[in-house]
Amino acid sequence: MTNFSKYRILIWSEDPDELMKFYRDVLELKYMKTVDIPNDYGHMFEVNGDMLLWIGYHSEVKGLNKEPWRHMFNLFTNNVQHWFEKIKSANATVIAEPNLAPFATKEDPTYVCTFQDPEGNTWQLMGLLQS
Repeated sequence: MTNFSKYRILIWSEDPDELMKFYRDVLELKYMKTVDIPNDYGHMFEVNGDMLLWIGYHSEVKGLNKEPWRHMFNLFTNNVQHWFEKIKSANATVIAEPNLAPFATKEDPTYVCTFQDPEGNTWQLMGLLQS
């Protein structure tokens, strides 16, 4: 059995400097560093102790994500409504407002909302509606 101990999300962009602002300023992810070495440029964020987000330049990526539903990333929070309002006020594309997840139960009332970042990458926030 494989034991995967770390988790990284890599998002490639034509303009990582602009895209990183959404993750830094709107989602308030913890900025770690900018890497600028030959053939590798981008920004690293810590999402939690085991998960990192990399937003980097890739010469083959142009414009918006052409298949925004192929990958969907989930972030868990104890206040879906708060983050939804912040994302909505930042003019991100809202796909679905907070609602009970299909798998929610009385004991675990999980809410979910779906949005796209400025380049069309799809994300969901999941967890309690309000803290």
